[in-house]
Amino acid sequence: MMQPLRTDILIIGAGLAGSLLAWRLMQAGKKIHILHNPTFTSSSRVAAGLINPVTGQRLVLQKNIAALLPAAHKLYQQLEERFHTQFFFEKDMLRSLQHDKTKLAWEKRQTDLNYQGYLCNVAGQSDVIKQHQTGYLDTNALLDALHEHFQKHHCITTTDVQQDDIQRHQNHVQWQHVTASTLICCQGWREANAGFFSFLPFQPAKGEILHLFSPNKLPEHIINQGKWLLPLKGGNFKIGATYQNHAKDEQPSESGKHELLNALKNMPLAQADISITAHQAGIRPNTLDKAPFLGMHPKHPNIGIFNGFGSKGSLFIPWYSERMCEHLIHGTALPSEADIQRYSCV
Repeated sequence: MMQPLRTDILIIGAGLAGSLLAWRLMQAGKKIHILHNPTFTSSSRVAAGLINPVTGQRLVLQKNIAALLPAAHKLYQQLEERFHTQFFFEKDMLRSLQHDKTKLAWEKRQTDLNYQGYLCNVAGQSDVIKQHQTGYLDTNALLDALHEHFQKHHCITTTDVQQDDIQRHQNHVQWQHVTASTLICCQGWREANAGFFSFLPFQPAKGEILHLFSPNKLPEHIINQGKWLLPLKGGNFKIGATYQNHAKDEQPSESGKHELLNALKNMPLAQADISITAHQAGIRPNTLDKAPFLGMHPKHPNIGIFNGFGSKGSLFIPWYSERMCEHLIHGTALPSEADIQRYSCV
C-alpha cells in the first residue's frame, strides 16, 4: 500500500506546459506531483519547437513579443545552465515572398519601426526576406531532462488517470494516495473531450512532420515556404507541418507524407538521396480565439487549467507559466486574453 502523500499542487500532464509549470512551481518552493501517461502522444514531443515572432502571410508580429521572447530566452538559458545541455538553438529563417499577400505585407513592414530587428532584405534576392530572432527548442531533450529531474525528486507518477479518478473536496483534491490543495490540468487536446474543462472552445488540429536525412549540404537557415524546413546536425532535417482540423487520430498518414514530400520538392536543397527516417503526427491544442486557457474552474475553484498553446508553446509557455505560477501562489490576476473567465458564460 502506498504511503499517503500531501502536496501543494497536483498536475495532470507532463508535456511542455505541465513540465515547465511544474519546474517554476518547484523553483518557487511549492510541493508538486505530476501524473503522466507516457502512452499518450504528446504534441510537445512531435513539434519542431519553432520560435518565430513574425507569422502568417501578412507577416504579423506576435502580440506582447517584447515580453514573450525575453521570458523564453531567460527560462531556457536557466534550464541549460542547470542541466548542462543546450536546448534552444538560434537560427535565422528565410521566408519566401511567393504570395502576393506576403509581398504587400513586406512593402508595409519595411517602414514599420516595430518590425526592425525581426525582418530584413536578403542581398541580391527580391523573392526572399530574412527573419531574425527565430530558432527552435529541442523539446524532447528538454522534457527528458525535466522528467529525470522529477523522478529524482519522486514527484512524478506514470499512470493513466481519468477525471473520475479525481475526488473533489471543498479544500482539496485526491488521487489515490496523493492529496493536493490544487489540481492543474495540462493534458493538451484531450482536455477537449473528457475533462473538467471540456466546456472550453478547443479547436484541435492534427499536424504531421517528416524527419529526413541527406548526404548533401543542407541550408544554413530555417526555410519557410508555407511549409517549413528545419536543418539539424549530421545531415538530419525536418519538414512540416500539415494542418488538419477535426482529426482525432494521432497516426501518420500517407496523404500527410505525400503533402510534405511534394513541399520538399520546392525547397532550396539538393534533392538526391534524401531518405525518410521518421514520420510523426500529433494534435495541437488550438483554441477558438488563438489564446491559451489559464485559470480556475468556475464551479471548482481548486481545479485549474494551463493549456491551449497550440503550435506556439515554445514561445508562449515560459511567460505564461510565470503568470500562472504567480496566480497560484499570490493570487495575482491572470492576463485577460488568456484567463478562462472570458468564457464564463459558455
